Amino acid sequence: MNNTDKLNKKVSVYISTHNRLERLKRAIQSVLNQEYSNLELLVCDDASNDGTKEYMEELCSKDNRVKYFRNDVNKGACATRNLGIRHATGFFITGLDDDDEFTFDRIKLFVENWDDRYSFLSCNFYDCYKIKHKKIHYKKNLKPIILTYKDILFKNLASNQVFTLTERLRSINGFDVNVKRLQDWDTWLRLSAKYGEFMVLPYATYLMHHDHLPGEQRVSKAYPFSRALHELKMRNNQLYDKEEQSFVDYLVALESNNGQIVESIKWALKRKEPKYIAKYLIQYVNKNTNK
Repeated sequence: MNNTDKLNKKVSVYISTHNRLERLKRAIQSVLNQEYSNLELLVCDDASNDGTKEYMEELCSKDNRVKYFRNDVNKGACATRNLGIRHATGFFITGLDDDDEFTFDRIKLFVENWDDRYSFLSCNFYDCYKIKHKKIHYKKNLKPIILTYKDILFKNLASNQVFTLTERLRSINGFDVNVKRLQDWDTWLRLSAKYGEFMVLPYATYLMHHDHLPGEQRVSKAYPFSRALHELKMRNNQLYDKEEQSFVDYLVALESNNGQIVESIKWALKRKEPKYIAKYLIQYVNKNTNK
């Protein structure tokens, strides 16, 4: 695909939301303010009762780029994202969480850097905190990085949103509705396993907000990470060889505060990651201090 062709393609942006209208407004505005103009925004409402429906109906009447879809009953984030994926009419597709936002040039950068050889593109991002402080997440990413699914077996290096062809995301049936946490990681793992290498661009074009009220948290954090990691491996066990499965089992034990010193030393040496010994020692000290 030449530059002229790809710069004329429509991009679909889906947002799944549930009872977070004020944050949703911020997310929506960041999409509508994009430098790249050939886009559609699909807001998929998981049965909100906070005025989201009324707000979206009014917005749709004012801006024909915006489309609104709604579940009558709560179905969860994955099913709601899939609602947007099914209705997307763009050649390209990407997502945005309702509590985050895009920089104004995000979509333009993705389109300009698109290459059909890659299963998808992703970018660096900012972690943004309530005290108006933000920090770039991957500090060492200074140039584009080419990765394969093997590089994301143990850690999601693709971030929480990617840019790809709509037909590719549909071909893997979008997000798995049975996944409780790490839904994005699971989806990018399956996407790259099917379509090959992906490219991570060095630009930070996504703002991940951590400005939630006391008692709130990003939705997925309510489910234990150790359990989600184990389930990720079990769902995709055909992608992990025997040693890789053993390493995930170790990570699950470590996340559950059940790591062992011998295993920690073994994997620290194998992976050239001394942090596993350090993490075990910290857990050991904390356990014995609290006795």
